Amino acid sequence: MAEKIQRVKSGIEGFDDIVKGGIPAGDVVLLTGTPGSGKTTFSMQFLAYGARNGEKGVYFTLEESANSIIKQFSVFDPGIVDLIKNGSLKIVEVPLVDFDTFKETLTSEIEGAQAKRVIIDSITYFQMFFPDVISIRKGIIEVATILRTHNTAGILVGEIPYGEEKLSSFGVEEFAADAVVALYLIEKESTFLRAIRVVKMRGTDHLTKFCPMEITDKGIVIYPNAELFAEVH
Repeated sequence: MAEKIQRVKSGIEGFDDIVKGGIPAGDVVLLTGTPGSGKTTFSMQFLAYGARNGEKGVYFTLEESANSIIKQFSVFDPGIVDLIKNGSLKIVEVPLVDFDTFKETLTSEIEGAQAKRVIIDSITYFQMFFPDVISIRKGIIEVATILRTHNTAGILVGEIPYGEEKLSSFGVEEFAADAVVALYLIEKESTFLRAIRVVKMRGTDHLTKFCPMEITDKGIVIYPNAELFAEVH
């Protein structure tokens, strides 16, 4: 009898249906998308759900301020402030000094918070630490190893460049992750549709099609059983 896969539930409506019950425990996910596609909202929903269910989380931001992230997400979930106050969730602004300092910060904050869920936003900023793409890939692998060593559910946030077919800024990020989840803003008949696609997820079956997605007043909602263009009239 095959061993049952332990899964981490996202708390995002519709997403766990796409991946047959949740992300396999211990996997590191690359969450990628164009600017404005919903990456921060997805990430914070993932952390907030965990925080409310006994899994502390840390959001490492290399770009935006903690206050900006809290302000953005409070629109969907005003209770996020209480989760931060009670220590269930922490947002850490990472100084772009050097890669060793980043790794030390990552390790100490995960251990200090006893975190089970971790977001790093965004690994596009690794270009500040390294001179070439090969070194960036090695750095991402090192970070993924730290997340796995601490038995966290980790999400690395990346970028899909506008107008390009590739899934990431450097073309190597997806090879260092166990799973790739892509968010899209698709132009169709003078409007934009939101969509999500699980490009890969090791060790589990999953839907591979583009699934419609909305950002509602409660956050992200995904419709796994709907067709992307069916609602466009």
